[in-house]
Amino acid sequence: MIVDTHYHYIINMSEKAARSNLPLMMRIANKMGVSQPDPEELVKRAMETWGAGTGEKLIERMDAGGIDVTVALSTDEYPNPIYTTESLKRSNKTLSEAAGKFPRRIIPLAALDPRRPDAVELARLYLDDYGMRGIKYHPDNGFDPSGSESYRVLEVLAKHKGILLTHTSPLNPPSRGKYAEPMLLADIGCDFPEITVIAAHMGGTINWRPWAALASVQPSLYGDLAMWDIFAYNRFDLFCRELRTLMDLVGPEKVLFGSDAPIDMIVTPIEHWVQTIKNLPSKAPEGVHFTKDEVDMILGGNAAKILGL
Repeated sequence: MIVDTHYHYIINMSEKAARSNLPLMMRIANKMGVSQPDPEELVKRAMETWGAGTGEKLIERMDAGGIDVTVALSTDEYPNPIYTTESLKRSNKTLSEAAGKFPRRIIPLAALDPRRPDAVELARLYLDDYGMRGIKYHPDNGFDPSGSESYRVLEVLAKHKGILLTHTSPLNPPSRGKYAEPMLLADIGCDFPEITVIAAHMGGTINWRPWAALASVQPSLYGDLAMWDIFAYNRFDLFCRELRTLMDLVGPEKVLFGSDAPIDMIVTPIEHWVQTIKNLPSKAPEGVHFTKDEVDMILGGNAAKILGL
């Protein structure tokens, strides 16, 4: 079983929206080694691949990429005025309905910024009425994931024994990296042991050690490999050494496969990322070893356990 624990569910992608994301797409292409990407080709790909509609398109892409189950999430960028409460409800409900159509394939997480005045009511709506499995945080928008505003939401999530997928990794400004520091998750493990916490990106390819230090002693904390594909494609030997060290420190059972799709797949399809992980036992550099059992755990075995698949 292959489980993608980090997929951004975008309902549709217009040409205007695709062009507004062009700077992001250009950065991703450059990081993946494309020195002079064709902007028009990137816009075209985004329009063709980023929209998931009502779920059928996502299932098609999952089948093409060999993905059995996807943990899909919407996005909240409060206080950006574009992300109104009504638009947020609409995107989360569309995702929940898609998961209802394909309950064995899509696991929905609701995007929610705990600074919203009605955050507690929204959390109850998403978890109780929409039937979503958890919540997605982007604390680098400017909030402490273990702060008092967040705790109001986490109290609701804990009653459902839900999942918290929270961003941990520095990004380009205006992202506020200090709020994406993995150690900010320490109190959550103490005060809400009922919540399964997935640190998206494990702090990032340069800052994973704080996550590893915490994950080694916090039973409910895991991390996903989203955005690590860029590292793997450009510095494969170093990627292998870092991943091996990480796994030696915290155990392979803490690492989950994640793609950040469709965002990070603008240049290279998800099946390439899957294959990169599958190839670790045979392609890792001399002196670095991975077993098939470890690969199976990363690609889906670990996620299957914590998600109850």
